[in-house]
Amino acid sequence: MASIKIHLEQEELAAVERRAKELGLTVQDMAYGALSCSMSHVREPYCRVRIDESVAQRGQDLPLWSDSARSVGIYESKHDTGSMPGPKGQPL
Repeated sequence: MASIKIHLEQEELAAVERRAKELGLTVQDMAYGALSCSMSHVREPYCRVRIDESVAQRGQDLPLWSDSARSVGIYESKHDTGSMPGPKGQPL
């Protein structure tokens, strides 16, 4: 079986591990499910926009779903951006 490596910051991994535990999944199952979901919806414009934004922003700041102790907002003593509903009005 082939494998894909995903390099995450510690704050990203902690958030993924926590969410997987909440859902009763392994981290690997969580990653596979997210990939499967993305692959199923990648032709929908909102999904492609989110993928492009995530890729473009990677390494500049931590994503909103990660633990934010090292985020630029915290570093600059600003409030983190509030969690906004996703493109279809549901949480991301």
